[in-house]
Amino acid sequence: MVKAGLRNGYMLLLFIVFSFILNEVIIVGNDFIAKATDLLLSGEQVYFAEFITPLFWMIVLGTVAAYLKSIFGNHYSAMVQKEVRTSLERHLLQLPFSYFDEKGTGSIITRLISDIEEMGRFFSEILPSFLINIITVMTATVYLIEMDAMLIIVLFASYPIMLIVADRLSKKLAELTKKLRTHMDERTEKAYDAIQGIMVGRSYNLYELQKQKIDTIIDNMVAQACKSTRISSLGWVLKNVITTIPVICCYLFALYETRQGRITVGEMMAFTVILSRILYPIGDIVFCANDIREVGVALKRIQEIYKQKKERADGSIHKRFENDKNIPAVEWQNVNFSYDDSKEHSVLNGMSFSIEAGEQIAFVGGSGEGKTTIFKLLCGFYEKNNGQYMLFGHSFEEWNLEAARNCFSEVSQNVFLFPETIRQNVACGKENATEEEIIEACKNANIHDFIMQLPNGYETMVGERGVLLSGGQRQRISIARAFLKDAPILLLDEPTASVDVEAEQKIQEAIERIAAGRTVIIIAHRLSTVKDANRIYVVSGGKVAEMGTHQELLEKQGIYAQMYAKG
Repeated sequence: MVKAGLRNGYMLLLFIVFSFILNEVIIVGNDFIAKATDLLLSGEQVYFAEFITPLFWMIVLGTVAAYLKSIFGNHYSAMVQKEVRTSLERHLLQLPFSYFDEKGTGSIITRLISDIEEMGRFFSEILPSFLINIITVMTATVYLIEMDAMLIIVLFASYPIMLIVADRLSKKLAELTKKLRTHMDERTEKAYDAIQGIMVGRSYNLYELQKQKIDTIIDNMVAQACKSTRISSLGWVLKNVITTIPVICCYLFALYETRQGRITVGEMMAFTVILSRILYPIGDIVFCANDIREVGVALKRIQEIYKQKKERADGSIHKRFENDKNIPAVEWQNVNFSYDDSKEHSVLNGMSFSIEAGEQIAFVGGSGEGKTTIFKLLCGFYEKNNGQYMLFGHSFEEWNLEAARNCFSEVSQNVFLFPETIRQNVACGKENATEEEIIEACKNANIHDFIMQLPNGYETMVGERGVLLSGGQRQRISIARAFLKDAPILLLDEPTASVDVEAEQKIQEAIERIAAGRTVIIIAHRLSTVKDANRIYVVSGGKVAEMGTHQELLEKQGIYAQMYAKG
């Protein structure tokens, strides 16, 4: 954020320059009129023609300065917001998966939208207003000192009280704002869950329960907002009351100074005009701490994202390897992994296996034994705690993450499609894919004929997460995407688990095509789907408990045989 502010600092500098010019024009014009008033009151002859021309040019200069001040102030705010938003989104996309697991979707969305908008208020309203007030007070103070220094002393005598009051109010407001932001995170999270789980919610008649949860959060938000409003209103009242005290004193003192002959009537009039001009800026400067502390809560939440370490970008290997019979595609030795930093709850405990290039390997086991975690570590979504992971004969740490992930294509039972066209979703598999390549991939995935029957063909929108398509159709689009990527290692997470018989047959045919000549690693939930695998690893307790072919494992009468017998 600081860098974005500095990069666009020239706009802020111009904003300050034209603000200063505008204030100088007003003060000089005011002084000009004061002197003319004194001349009239002294009985001297005044030629108004001598005043009209300079005043006209001052008005022109002031108008131009006000316009340019507004232009550069608004441009500065817009550019800083743009850079911060872009930078934050890029940073988020480079964060490790653990961050998204720890932070809820609602919290991340709120920070991307609401917190950045609050930060934008700082650059578009608070900072420009603060700078204008500073410039106004400084220029006016210099003018008043030249007129009568005692006026300034009287003016500022009461403002330490305002500082104390403002400080206490701003601390309380910051505390309430922090709580309000937390409730906003919860509200967004619950609303997101309610929309994503609308089918489950309606199936189980959870509408009232979901409504109550959201209503409770909103009630808490309203309560916090009301407290914040009461304190803000109290601050506004106190500011006006406290500001009035030095103003009355200044008016009385100005009359006294005029009566004593230390300042002229024209100077007293000029002082009255200048005082009315700096009255609110001084109060705003003092109470600006309230706004800054409120915005500071949003800035801290944004800064928390920036403090998160990105995924590692090092690694000397930047090219994708192909299957080589002489080099194991994947090899693990005593790999340990835990999702929590304390490492008290290990998911993988000394996991070891070796997969030769071109083999079809399956991982089976009960729920929560670590099968899906293996896939996450294979693709570098998480980093192992210790042990060795070799990919095509090289330690995974030697690989650039982007190059390593290019070695894998994944087809999962939980297909994610972007809310775009079929063409765009398939084209994710390869940058700058040609029309012919997209069509060929869809033909191989047994989805081309279906696409051509649609009114808009490949330009058909799939809806959010692909909801406008059936499960089997979404699955085949994901397979087409994997075809287009053409990676040497194929990861299959039981892609036929949630489809009907007809769709399963088409998907299975597509998988057989894409598996040809590749290393295939399968997570199996239905053991009947892995009977033909070259080797099956039975995962239990975060490590390999059994290993062998389907027949060998049945003959061992161990964990696998028991699982197979249960169907």
